[in-house]
Amino acid sequence: MAAQSAHRPSPEEEAPTSASLSLLSIPGDTPEDADTFWLREVYQGDRLPQLTLRAVLLGGGIGAITCATNLYSGLKLAVVFPIAITAALLAHTAHGALRRLAPGVSGAPLSPLETCCAQAVASSAGYATGGALVSVQGAWLLTTGRHPPGWALLAWTLLLSALGVFFAVPLKRRLIDHEQLPFATGTAAAATIRALHTPGTGLRSGSRMLGLGGLVAGLVTLAREGLGRIPYLFPFPGSLGGLPLERLGFGLETSLLPVGGGALLGLRLTTSWMLGALLIHGLVAPRVFAAGLVPADGDFLAWSLWPGAAALTTASLLHFALEGHVLGRALRGLRSGGARAPHAVDALQVPGRWVLAGVAVLTPAILAVAHAGFGVPVPHAALAVALSFVLCLIACRVTGETDATPVGPLQQVTQLTFGALLPRNVEANLATAGITVNSASAAADLLSDLKTGHLLGAHPRRLFLAQLLGCVVGAAAVVPLFFLLVPDRTALGGERFPAPAAAMTAGMAQVLSTGLGSLEPSHRAALLWAALLAGVLTLAERLLPERARRWVPSPLGMGLACLVPASTALGFFLGALAAAVARRARPSAEGGVVTLAAGLIAGEGLVGVAIVLSQALW
Repeated sequence: MAAQSAHRPSPEEEAPTSASLSLLSIPGDTPEDADTFWLREVYQGDRLPQLTLRAVLLGGGIGAITCATNLYSGLKLAVVFPIAITAALLAHTAHGALRRLAPGVSGAPLSPLETCCAQAVASSAGYATGGALVSVQGAWLLTTGRHPPGWALLAWTLLLSALGVFFAVPLKRRLIDHEQLPFATGTAAAATIRALHTPGTGLRSGSRMLGLGGLVAGLVTLAREGLGRIPYLFPFPGSLGGLPLERLGFGLETSLLPVGGGALLGLRLTTSWMLGALLIHGLVAPRVFAAGLVPADGDFLAWSLWPGAAALTTASLLHFALEGHVLGRALRGLRSGGARAPHAVDALQVPGRWVLAGVAVLTPAILAVAHAGFGVPVPHAALAVALSFVLCLIACRVTGETDATPVGPLQQVTQLTFGALLPRNVEANLATAGITVNSASAAADLLSDLKTGHLLGAHPRRLFLAQLLGCVVGAAAVVPLFFLLVPDRTALGGERFPAPAAAMTAGMAQVLSTGLGSLEPSHRAALLWAALLAGVLTLAERLLPERARRWVPSPLGMGLACLVPASTALGFFLGALAAAVARRARPSAEGGVVTLAAGLIAGEGLVGVAIVLSQALW
């Protein structure tokens, strides 16, 4: 899935360098030694407040905001951005402002564990609930022309995200406590929370940059989409291959969402994205129009979707297959789990009976919703749940080691599996893919929050409850918002919501249901060439010497260029370039760059959502 195939920022990119943890791992020669040290030296759950009402309310409010911004950016750009650091900053800043305005009401400053708890609620709401809406449910709407019943989509989103929380529980002890996998985003969030509660770290400036970015992006979005005072695009003059550059999509967008996203995604990915845009929109598009493969007034993106989908799918699955050592460790970890002698730390963990009871309740409920709301046969829905648990093992380990959740490959594995089992059932193909996307990706992403809590000494059981509360908040916020932003099929595919991830998912489901023979010859040729190029680039990334790898274009970036206009690719590239220049000129500005970028994303997302809602309601 394009929406989450993109690179996630490393800790150095996402957190200020000055906010380093004094403890990045728990020392100990054996798992028992590490448990003993953690319980004696790190654990703070009985000494500091954690799962308090104010932490849950703060996290819930921030989670509702991140649901809106991630849904907006996912529908617009096919990219969902990490919010762990932003959530921690927002919780700390919001409560600090409340203390200044109403000191008698807000009480003492948040403890580090309360900030961690608020961040866990917000992350759960923002990550666990919206991924499948951007791709799978958007594809459902494009394919069937209708939404599923509202009750079904709400129950679907809540149940699957909660299942992901339960799936993460048995993996936490092994992957985080004992193997101590990095989970770089979780480590970065822990470093930031520690710094927020350490005087003199300079993170106040980061909060100010977050607000500045949000204000600027919000005002620009209001002027463009609310008041109509500025255009969405300033087209470039000139022509290429006999076609105006404006017709080919080259111009400067006034949207600041890609600029902020580029600053977070990094220069290599966005440079590859820009290179792909020059190739597909500058070289291929004029030839496609000249050959009459797309009418003069037709939509080139509807044609380029196919090579883009082929490139992203090939690169994701090949990369996934090349991670054989990771897959082996995941399966070995499953076989060897639970062989340890009990330790005092085990009393703080989520009890196994909770997990069994949760899965026992959620699984039949998911099967019932899948059958009644989405028309999936019960045996196939049960297989999808079982497959999602196996893929969850892989996703959690890949996220822990690489900090990139392989949502795209997980979805494609499920689509390929059920394309073979139910070859002509597009709806079942999409619904089963949604089971995998929601549950497995939620488990992997939420383990990063558990890593944050582990490094800060949080009570594991309270973090688990915070994540479940976040699922409720996220589902309650994001599903009605999805219906309001996308009331019918006509809302997708336009300038406001191009929905490239949904289009790609729908296209793959249709191909699996009818076969490649149903495609036009030009589509088949483009698909095969794109798959070949993506395969070559993916192998080059893995096999070339380290010095040469940095010059290999990212196949993910090249594939994403086929799904969005060239102007959007330029926005991402300019954002990454500006961030790289700022980092080189002033390394101490790292935290400000990241929070400014997060502010640009949040500001445009919130104001854009508000404008769409106001236009829909009034």
